[in-house]
Formats: sequence, structure tokens, C-alpha cells
Amino acid sequence: MKHVLLTDELARVRPEIQDADAAIVAGRVVVDGVVVSNPRSRVPAGCSIVVRPEAGLRGSVKLRAALDRFAVDVTGRMALDVGAAAGGFTAVLLERGAARVYAVDAGHGQLIGSLRQDVRVVNLEATNVGELTRELVPEVIDVVAADVSYLALSEAVGQLGSVDLARDADLIGLVKPMFELKLGAAPADRPALDRALEAAVTGVEAAGWDVIATMDSPVRGAGGAPELLLHARRLVL
Repeated sequence: MKHVLLTDELARVRPEIQDADAAIVAGRVVVDGVVVSNPRSRVPAGCSIVVRPEAGLRGSVKLRAALDRFAVDVTGRMALDVGAAAGGFTAVLLERGAARVYAVDAGHGQLIGSLRQDVRVVNLEATNVGELTRELVPEVIDVVAADVSYLALSEAVGQLGSVDLARDADLIGLVKPMFELKLGAAPADRPALDRALEAAVTGVEAAGWDVIATMDSPVRGAGGAPELLLHARRLVL
């Protein structure tokens, strides 16, 4: 049986889809009853393709809520999106007026096509946060937005030492209790969430930031896991 690139097959059967990569990465494309989220996947020619309605990236909802609740203005500021993945945070930073966004992720090929093509986005895929240097991020960063997996937020923030941060830099960080507490499964009980938040706050402050406020995320993470958000500002001695 002949196999073809999913993006090509999607363009053939649904030519009205403006950004095939974005639809696939967002989990909207179902091939023969199975969600396929890698644009580079090869599928049988003539397979059944269903495209679900666009619901928006979950990360976008989380960051919008945090920027509003914490009253953080990113207009004209340089931003760093740590753990960019498909680009939910990056999209919101641009939407809110960021001058440029350095989108960093250890993975490859996840950032949606529209963001890859945006001149305001510097795509630093296949890059761990600990590998960032002033050569990779040559501008002074005013806003850091972080959504990392398999790594505690406190650990990720502690690895930003080689980035040139503004004296009044803001940090919006997503706290994922499973990774913060190093558990095998995501906890849902309030005491565990509070312990995770306390661990994140302690680690972020140890990295040289002052945690100003926290909130529960309005949208749950993978598998319905509760998450939290914090706002911190850089401490300059």
C-alpha cells in the first residue's frame, strides 16, 4: 500500500485548511480513527481523514488568564518562551504585543507553521533550556513564559543564568505538580497541589526571582491534571 506525507494528503482532501501543520500539531486531525499529531507522519493514500473544529491551543488559554490576572503588560517587550512546543504561549505573547519571542523547546518540529513563518519569532527548537547562551538569545529578555515537561519549573528557571535578563523582567511559570514533586502520576488533591506550588515558589526564589502572585490554571493539563501559575519578578541586588 502506498504511503504519503500526512500534510500532503490533508492538503489534497481538505484544501480549505489554511495551516495543515497547525491543525495536525493541535491534535485536530484524525486518521482512520486515530489522532495523528506529527506533521511528518506518513499515512496510507486514500485513508479516512477527519479534521476536528479548532478549539485553540490550551497553553494560550492559560497564559491569557495569567497575564490578565497578574496584570503583566508585554507590549513592545522581548520575550522568551521556555517549552514552546506548538506555540500556545508564543502566540499569546505576540497577540499581546511582544516585540520578539524566542521560542525554545527540546523537541523538534512542534511549533505551528504560522509561528515558524512569523518574523517576530526566533525558533530555537531542539534546544534545552540549559543550553541557552547569549549567542542564541542576543537580546535582553523582559518577559519569560515557561511551560516545561519532565522538568520542574524551579529547575528550568534555575538554568536561565546565561540569558541576559532585564532588571525588571517578569516571569509567568506554569507549575505541573507531578514534575515539581517528582511523582509517577499527576496528583489532584489540594494538599499535593499546595506542596507543589510551595516547591516551585521556593525554587524560583532561590534562582533570584521574587514570586508576587499565584493562581490555579483555568485549564487542566494532559489527562485532566490540575496545574497552577505563578508570577515572579527578577530580583536585582
